[in-house]
Amino acid sequence: MKIAFVMLAAGNSRRFGSNKLLYEIEGKPMYLLTLEKLKKASEKIPESEIIVVTQYEEIVKKAGEMKIPVFINPRPEDGISLSMQIGLMSVRDTDACLFTVSDQPWLEADTVVALTELFENEKKGMACIRWNGKTGNPCIFGQKYYEELMEISGDKGGKKIIKKHPEDVAYLQIRNARELQDADEPDVFTAGNLR
Repeated sequence: MKIAFVMLAAGNSRRFGSNKLLYEIEGKPMYLLTLEKLKKASEKIPESEIIVVTQYEEIVKKAGEMKIPVFINPRPEDGISLSMQIGLMSVRDTDACLFTVSDQPWLEADTVVALTELFENEKKGMACIRWNGKTGNPCIFGQKYYEELMEISGDKGGKKIIKKHPEDVAYLQIRNARELQDADEPDVFTAGNLR
C-alpha cells in the first residue's frame, strides 16, 4: 500500500496569539515534534512518503533540510480544507492519505504506525484515532474518498466525510488522551496542564 503522510502546518493561530507552530516544547518548535514523529513512523511503513503544507518560511527551510517536500498554501485564511486539498493534489497516485495537524505535540510515532496498519488490515475506506468516544487526528482516507475531500470548503477537515460514511471507518483506540490534545491556546502548556 502506498500512503502519504500529509502534515498540515499553515494555520494562522488566531486563538494562540502568536505562531503556535513555532512555540517551543522540550526545546523544539511544536511543528518539528510532529514532523520528527512522522519521519520516525514513515521509516517503519514501506511505501510511505511525507509532505508538508505550510505558509511559514521557517517550516519550509527545516523540511527542506530533512529532504521532505513542501507545498505552500497561498491562502491560509481560506481554512484547513485548502491545505488538505493542496496536499492531496500532490499525492493523487497514492492508495491512501493520512492527514495530521501540527499542533498535537504529544502524538506518538507508534500511534501513526498502528493507525496505518489498522487501515491496511481492516480494509475500510477511512481510519481515525479515538479516545473515550472522541475522534481526532490523524485520520486516513483511502483513494475512493479523494474526490469528496476535494469538494470540502472553508475551515472544515474530513470529519464531514467520516460522519457521512460511519460504516466505512476503522477506529484506533489510543491509551493516552494527551495524544489527541491540540494546542489552541497557550495555557495548555502551563504546569498544571503538562503531561
